[in-house]
Amino acid sequence: MQKYRTRPGIILTSICDEYFLVATKENLPHCPYVTELNEISAFMWKKLETVADLNTLMEAVKEEYEVDDDEALRQSIKDYLTQLLEKKLILLF
Repeated sequence: MQKYRTRPGIILTSICDEYFLVATKENLPHCPYVTELNEISAFMWKKLETVADLNTLMEAVKEEYEVDDDEALRQSIKDYLTQLLEKKLILLF
């Protein structure tokens, strides 16, 4: 199973209860400077700060947010990971 990890130098920050990823200077050529996240995306980002796979993320989200629909959750997490990969905010192992 594929494993994912945050790109070094991408910082999660919270401003007035809004979550943002901010790229440090060395990452500016590779990814957006600022990316806004919702609460669940920020929760998953924290899990990705250490290496995680799809199943690990699913279990963590289900436990934290009491999600019942496994297929919808799986697809949502896949979509989220795809977006992060396209923006080069995470790395694939």
